Amino acid sequence: MRNELEEALRQLHTALESIETLEPDEAERLRRAAEEISSTLDEQEVDSASLAKRLQEQTEAFQESHPVLTRTVGRIADMLAQMGI
Repeated sequence: MRNELEEALRQLHTALESIETLEPDEAERLRRAAEEISSTLDEQEVDSASLAKRLQEQTEAFQESHPVLTRTVGRIADMLAQMGI
């Protein structure tokens, strides 16, 4: 599961670099959230539900205009929930 999560995070970073129509502040919030997830994967005391919720909340503004990006973020949130980290 961790490898899948890391791959999904890489896909998110790639998507953020290639999407030109996403507001810069929205992209930066997603980048920060993805970096936070990456940096906490090895920690024992991580509230994955909180991380997943924040990540999903940050996609609400562009769900319709960027469905692929929204699905990627949703996959990451689902994996966090399943990992229970």
